[in-house]
Amino acid sequence: MSIRVFLAIWMLLLYWPARAVELRFATGEFLSFDFSAEESSGEAKAPVPRGPFVDVVQAVCAHIRFDCPIDLVPWRRALAMVEQELTDAVFAVIPSHERAADFLFTPALIDSSLDLYAHRSNPAKGWQPEPGGSRELHTLGPSGTANLVSLRLQGIATAHVHLEIDNLRLMRKLDAGRFGDGMVVMNRNIARRLIERHHLHNVREVGLFEAVGYAIAFSRQRVSPEKFQAFERGLKALIADGTISRILQRYRLELAPAAREWAVRSVSEEPCDCLLRGGSEEHGSDVHRGMPTYCPVVARQPRYGL
Repeated sequence: MSIRVFLAIWMLLLYWPARAVELRFATGEFLSFDFSAEESSGEAKAPVPRGPFVDVVQAVCAHIRFDCPIDLVPWRRALAMVEQELTDAVFAVIPSHERAADFLFTPALIDSSLDLYAHRSNPAKGWQPEPGGSRELHTLGPSGTANLVSLRLQGIATAHVHLEIDNLRLMRKLDAGRFGDGMVVMNRNIARRLIERHHLHNVREVGLFEAVGYAIAFSRQRVSPEKFQAFERGLKALIADGTISRILQRYRLELAPAAREWAVRSVSEEPCDCLLRGGSEEHGSDVHRGMPTYCPVVARQPRYGL
């Protein structure tokens, strides 16, 4: 091979555009903080992923120069995709000690709550069954919310949980009186949006069921520690410079204080390390004995799963 040919090949390889590192995400339609439906028009078009978590992912990926396609699918499929290693990450999820062996979690970026909803004919003020009575709770499943409800009902023989395939169907059934004295447990943000958008005037908000935080979960099998750490560094940088807060403010949301504290620390531990240290929980608060208080996943009740 002549020197001229060698130099030509070398120059071609030098300027050949490198393929961007890819992280593929999945999220579910009608999930908390999914605003994709608001982009649809009268035309029959597939909804485009939209919402605070979508914007956060896109901003971080642009910052670290990763290619990050986002698949918008029904929640059960999104969850199955990450569990079957068909995608790299899923959002928005409730960080979970039980799933720490399978997933790496970002800090909980948004603090929120799961609230109780009842039909207006139901005078109940809480979910606990009355003496001699029973309580039926309905929620989206499989999901972190369903796991949380199931755990709260453990040991209460007269309380039961029933799963539904999507949140809109849940609220429509409740509005129509099909659950009787039963209640729905749902994220406050999405419940209020559905009630307003679909004019569900027979649904009333009963009160708080559980405070939670929402994060992004990455598959340990598909995502290398280096990729996850690169995403974390990008996320930390954009939290520190205020970008993430500005994104959330566009949706009238605030960054979780624990995430802000995590970002400004010079040294932080990976969420998975915090999760795997063990230690029991102190229920009813955010204190987890045996874990550092700065563990980002401890922002809000991380004991319940995807």
